[in-house]
Amino acid sequence: MVMALKKKPVTGMKDMMPAEMEVRDYVIGLIKETYKTFGFSSMETPCVEHIENLCSKQGGDNEKLIFKILKEGRS
Repeated sequence: MVMALKKKPVTGMKDMMPAEMEVRDYVIGLIKETYKTFGFSSMETPCVEHIENLCSKQGGDNEKLIFKILKEGRS
């Protein structure tokens, strides 16, 4: 039996259409150029983190906002 794909974005997530992306990219470009003039360099960090780091005792209510990616056959 084939499962139907969910077409609606996950709660809290949003698809960005081309017009929105154009504005977003322009604004981000302005911000990057401004930072660059003050000597800053770009960096990028992963959008996935070890669950242990996110669920420390200092996490507080933020723990309720975490999306967990589960390996197949595990919970």
